[in-house]
Amino acid sequence: MNASKVEKFGSILIAISSVIISMVLLWSVHDYFGKFTDFPEYYAAAKMILVGKGESVYALNEMVHTQQNLFPALGKRFTPIYLPPPSLILFIPIALIGLPLAVYVWKLLLITCLAGSIILLVRTFSLNYKSTCYLIAGLTLCHASFEMLRIDQIGAILLLALSAALYFLQKNKDIKAGLSLSLMIMKPQFVLPFLVYLIGLQRWRPVTIFFIVGIVLTACSYLIMGQTGFSNYFALLRAPESASFMQPELMPTLRGQLLRICPNLSNVIFYVAALVFAAVTYCSWFCGDDNRQNAKAVLWAFLVTIPLTFITSLHCHSYDLLLLAPSIIIIFTDAVIRFSQSFKLIMIIGGLVFMIPIAIFIHYFYLLQGGPINIWFIELLIMESSIITRLIRLK
Repeated sequence: MNASKVEKFGSILIAISSVIISMVLLWSVHDYFGKFTDFPEYYAAAKMILVGKGESVYALNEMVHTQQNLFPALGKRFTPIYLPPPSLILFIPIALIGLPLAVYVWKLLLITCLAGSIILLVRTFSLNYKSTCYLIAGLTLCHASFEMLRIDQIGAILLLALSAALYFLQKNKDIKAGLSLSLMIMKPQFVLPFLVYLIGLQRWRPVTIFFIVGIVLTACSYLIMGQTGFSNYFALLRAPESASFMQPELMPTLRGQLLRICPNLSNVIFYVAALVFAAVTYCSWFCGDDNRQNAKAVLWAFLVTIPLTFITSLHCHSYDLLLLAPSIIIIFTDAVIRFSQSFKLIMIIGGLVFMIPIAIFIHYFYLLQGGPINIWFIELLIMESSIITRLIRLK
């Protein structure tokens, strides 16, 4: 057997082994569905809209009652929904499916979206066989992917939306890119600076499509939920108990890190972090304008704007870091600029903290135990600082 065949076989083995390990781990926790899943928040919210109780989706008492009726396995546990009103309409199809079938359909949907994201990323970057296998292995073994599937979060749907948007933007199919980006309305904070960057590039159509879809969804949700529903949403965001549900101190962000150091200054930290995020959003326009003539301008945003968005976001959990997959691929494929092999090796070594089982240890035995330094945030900050330094030198 020649070297190329051995290398190909090894790549396949790594990919298959990674998928099997991930599936075994997911199966091992499926009996504890009621103790950790976030699926009830999406299903119950959509169900309430279907039965004409849309105005009460963000009322905690109503949400508790609905979730515990639909999912007795939750016991006294419940998960409030903080997604903006326009996005709730997108969950109505899953509520048309009865329980418990809807639970399995949802899990299958997430896995399908993850697989679809891989296909789009492979096509976008023209990855070869070996690189595709490594991408599969990396995504299936990363903690963000595992945690997203374990607790039934929407990360895979958002990754598919972002990957599709990147694919279509590279093909100059801006309308399709805008429609893809529209799914990001579920967590608009992750795409706002990128939209501003596109405005700087004068790529108006995807931004226009995003806002048109957003306005339509907002109008529909207002008709369904009324002024009461929207008022309840903003009241829930301001409610003191929201902090205990959102757990901002666990987030791998600037806000999360500051809260671990100075928890008593939560209000001040919120405004400081908001100002930093606003500054990143504002500067995104200048970055876009500066790269208007750059043929790789969209990819450039995935090296700078999008990683900075996650680092400075007011709300970003560890499983949301799954959306950094395109940025990591750009680094390792030298799609924008060439990175040295030593830099990539350091990235791999440093990236181990985001992989199973090290990330599980960090989350449960360090962060939840009050560790003062968020290792994930520090890793992201060092990585992004190194990338920006490299880009500035090239300028």
